Amino acid sequence: MIERKKYRRIADYEIHSKVDLLTSLLQNQQLELEESHSRYADLYDYAPVGYLTVDEAGNILSINMTGAALLRKERTFLIGKPFTDCFFQIDQQTFFDYLQVVFNATSKITIDLKIGDTHDPLSFIRLESTVISDKNICRMIMSDISQLKRVTNLNRDLLNENRRLMKELFRIQEKERRMLAYELHDELGQWLTAIRAENEVILNHTEQNSIISTSARAITECTQKMHQVIRGMLHTLCPLLDSLGLIDALYELKKQWYSYYPEIVLEFRLEGDLTTLDEQIGITVFRLIQEGLNNIYNHAEASWAQVSLSRKTIDNPLVDFLLLKIEDNGKGYDTNQQFTGLGLVSMRERVIAMNGRLTVRSANNEGTEINIRLPIENLDND
Repeated sequence: MIERKKYRRIADYEIHSKVDLLTSLLQNQQLELEESHSRYADLYDYAPVGYLTVDEAGNILSINMTGAALLRKERTFLIGKPFTDCFFQIDQQTFFDYLQVVFNATSKITIDLKIGDTHDPLSFIRLESTVISDKNICRMIMSDISQLKRVTNLNRDLLNENRRLMKELFRIQEKERRMLAYELHDELGQWLTAIRAENEVILNHTEQNSIISTSARAITECTQKMHQVIRGMLHTLCPLLDSLGLIDALYELKKQWYSYYPEIVLEFRLEGDLTTLDEQIGITVFRLIQEGLNNIYNHAEASWAQVSLSRKTIDNPLVDFLLLKIEDNGKGYDTNQQFTGLGLVSMRERVIAMNGRLTVRSANNEGTEINIRLPIENLDND
């Protein structure tokens, strides 16, 4: 009997020890869980972005501290409130359309919303949303992108101003070229004509085999060459777009090309209505082609070149544009290496000024292809 009680006490002691041990382990695990919950709660509440959940009606079900701070409201006040009620200038229809798309989607959907005046500290937010399908709840990540939008808008304004200034620069440049061309034609051209006339008088009053006659004939040859040089300069400075139009001016350019570089075959392909382009885009296209051909002669070592210009008109005139391609079969170059020539830089600046796009395809021994797209819409009003 005594032995039985002894064994019972030992068994009870072991059971109590195990219970105490399990209780201690459970308490430690409970503390760890609480500490972990506290850490994750802090990570959730004080994350750099707002976390919230909303239902299909757009009511806020939960929100972290960062989200509440972004909305400038107490968290307890926000729970159950419509998300759109937190802002004065939000486009409610845009938000609800977005919410509908989110609840019908299976992946994350993102939208940028304007919620205030551009000068307000909080003027734009970005929402990234996914749906918990089995609960009809939408999880949102809300970010303040006001500063990003301000910088983006500032960069856009600076780019537009830069384009405007470049267009004005090219306009002034063309005006100065015309003035220089007129000066060459009216002043220097008249003096050359006068020299040739006086030289003819000298030739008519001297013996044919005399030294004076030989010098006079040399002067005649020099003035003829000078006249040819000046004529070429005049065509370069002032391509006579006003009198000839773009198409005839391009064919005149082709004619000059063959007189200077007969060893390089030049082909033109012109498509679409190119007769109604305004002066600004006409001179831009001409200068781009002129500079592209100069690059071919100076760098390509080509035997063939082609210029393709087409006007593409879609039903909506706002997407009317020109496609220009200048290509050759020359030595090409590695486009990954920095190109030191100024010709392509000048072309790119002209294209940027016209709100266009320029791309280059080239490789060693595979020629070069320059593709340019120029919009035609609203050029007169830029």
